Amino acid sequence: MDVRYRIALVGYTGYVGQVLHALLMQHDRMDPVVIQARDPSSGGVDECEGADVVVLATPADAARVWTPALRAAGHRVLDCSDAHRQIDGVHYGLPELFGPPPASADLVANPGCYPTASLLALRPLLQGGCIEPTGIAIAGSSGTSGAGKGLRDDLHFSALFGNVFPYKVGEHRHTPEISLHLGAPVAFVPTLLPIVRGMLVTAFVRPTKDPSALLAVLREAYEPHPWVSVLPAPGANLGVLHAVGTHQALIAVGPVEHSGVVPVFCAIDNLLRGAASLALHNLNLWLSLPVDLGMPPPRADLPVSPPPMTRLSP
Repeated sequence: MDVRYRIALVGYTGYVGQVLHALLMQHDRMDPVVIQARDPSSGGVDECEGADVVVLATPADAARVWTPALRAAGHRVLDCSDAHRQIDGVHYGLPELFGPPPASADLVANPGCYPTASLLALRPLLQGGCIEPTGIAIAGSSGTSGAGKGLRDDLHFSALFGNVFPYKVGEHRHTPEISLHLGAPVAFVPTLLPIVRGMLVTAFVRPTKDPSALLAVLREAYEPHPWVSVLPAPGANLGVLHAVGTHQALIAVGPVEHSGVVPVFCAIDNLLRGAASLALHNLNLWLSLPVDLGMPPPRADLPVSPPPMTRLSP
């Protein structure tokens, strides 16, 4: 009989927790255990007894409280917050770039959505010597679910509908995370879109090779990875609705150089590839399960046209 794994989920009421819980409910080998306690000292650690992995889908401050208590009790922890993403020695869970979580690890940091899209687009190019390590600028646009469920004036319907605006310019918490794991400083400006899900990152880089060479490097890097699609050119095929509802990352490179820079693009679903399905991807690898078990299937082809306006997934 196949071994089943108990996955304790702390923070199941947030957007990421809700989506991950839905994925776990459909998994053939994982059983979600919803943790009701609000902190480890009020019985939370006891509720996690018997879990093979505890997933923290909480804000960073709560994760910093839960993690040491859980590790002291012998639990393995997958943290979906940004509490541990920049700590030396903690595995950064972006499998296509950093490999599977080590079996011996007791803590894995699940990357953020903007860093996931930015790093998938840029890290192979920087490591391959295809772009300059200076002057990298990233513009990111995301749906409102990326801001979480907290109440904010700028997330009110009357403020956001029919509107678009930058936020946290020069102080966004994902900027140092992107820079650290890319290995180069970046300028990052996020923009909030009047949509719920979906994210498009546009990075402007100074190439050291022809743009066609950048495209070839990305194709070679992701050929073994079915959840990353490298498109022949950017256009309507990068619409976020092609990525929403999937674990797919859609990447493209501007075909020509202007003003000394080339744009590199990546579109993802911020709640799946940028959070919940990425957590499941890491769990499968960490528990030595088939990597595609319970995961949204990879795209069978490349998107070539705009999706219908009402389409939520391919």
